[in-house]
Amino acid sequence: MADDSFQEKTEQATSRKKDKAKEKGQVARSRDLTSMFAMGGIVMLFYFGGEYFFRSMADMMGGVLSFRYGNDPSRVSGIAVIEGIRILAPFFLVSVVSVIFISVAQGGFVKKELKIEIEKLNPVEGIKNLFSMKGLTELLKSLLKFSVGGWITYYIIKRDLEVLPSLSAMALNDMIKMSGKLIMDAIITAFFYFMVVAVISYFLEKWQFERSLRMTKQEIKEEHKEIDGDPLIKAKIKSIQREAARKRMMQEVPESTVVITNPQHLAVAIKYADKEMSAPKIVAKGAGVIAAKIKEVAAEHGVPVVEDRPVARALFKLELNAFIPQELYVAVARILASIYKLKGQV
Repeated sequence: MADDSFQEKTEQATSRKKDKAKEKGQVARSRDLTSMFAMGGIVMLFYFGGEYFFRSMADMMGGVLSFRYGNDPSRVSGIAVIEGIRILAPFFLVSVVSVIFISVAQGGFVKKELKIEIEKLNPVEGIKNLFSMKGLTELLKSLLKFSVGGWITYYIIKRDLEVLPSLSAMALNDMIKMSGKLIMDAIITAFFYFMVVAVISYFLEKWQFERSLRMTKQEIKEEHKEIDGDPLIKAKIKSIQREAARKRMMQEVPESTVVITNPQHLAVAIKYADKEMSAPKIVAKGAGVIAAKIKEVAAEHGVPVVEDRPVARALFKLELNAFIPQELYVAVARILASIYKLKGQV
């Protein structure tokens, strides 16, 4: 057998190997995409509910500064914390739901036993991973991502600087609204850029993950053996089962009424009890060596052996333990009648 280490992993991973990888917590997931979905939920919440958020925060701060909550520092702090949690709760909830949704969408639910892997805490291994091909690829990807992101930030700031002088001529409320709009536009622009990068990152992660799961042809053969069973073992089991069935069948021959032969190649033993059975039943049959053994056992136990080629061939086609069909009643009845007549003469 060829050594797997010298074979190229050119075959796509089977469903079984993917399932095993998933059981170990190995799925194609992009941390960038997960982070951006969490951020996206917050950005959308700010976009549609930012005014409510800032108004609520301003109202809470106003309450603290105006002593609306009293003068006791501990009481005021407690109320401020509770109000802050109430205001921030929607953002936290949206972030959590977004993370769960995108995690499930990328790799489904993954149950992995929590265990500490000491080897992963080894600083030497960490340095090796940093300078591995994957580590260098991640470094270059991060540099490219933040370089382009920096250019987009510079473009947004440069664009907004042209608008800033006109803000001085606006009323305070209009100035706040315009400033908020500029900030939100900048955030959305940057968000969409990083979201596109995150989506591309996910497909790269998926491609790399599927490559890591590739199998050799020998691995696929071994997996098929595990699923279907080793052909040699299966053949041995079938051989044992056939031998056991043959022994059970031979045990029925001494109890049979007659054995009908071909005469050399086929032998069929049938049993008939007038008051117990509605029709004669095939209790043993065989060809070649087995036919010879049936005749031998029948002779040893005094079971009549009758030669009738057409009937023997017709009976041999039937299943073991089957009752003979109506079209063979007359032919078999004739043979049984001759047996009963012979026994009556003895």
